[in-house]
Amino acid sequence: MSLGKVGKFLYTVPFLAFGIMHFVMGEAFVNFVPEYLPFAKFWLYGTGLCFLAGVISVNTGKHAALAMKLLAVLLAVIIVTIHIPAGQAMQTPMIFSIGLLGASLALSETVE
Repeated sequence: MSLGKVGKFLYTVPFLAFGIMHFVMGEAFVNFVPEYLPFAKFWLYGTGLCFLAGVISVNTGKHAALAMKLLAVLLAVIIVTIHIPAGQAMQTPMIFSIGLLGASLALSETVE
């Protein structure tokens, strides 16, 4: 296995964990959906599906660059709608999300 494949797999581990957590811990996570958004469970499970779809795309190489850019957009939306409004309570997850956002954008330029 090449280092590139190992790197892509390791890059997707947090997204895999986030995707699974959106389904397994749904009742706890649904509280993070902003109140102004209707159908909170739709957004919760939809976000989980987006994370998992990104993992599959990156690891299979099917539209990996697009998937990485879309994961970056998803993270930006999460940062703006969830992390920033929550303030200090979400500081560490926000910093982690910003790092993943940057990695998504940077790596999207290196894959085919």
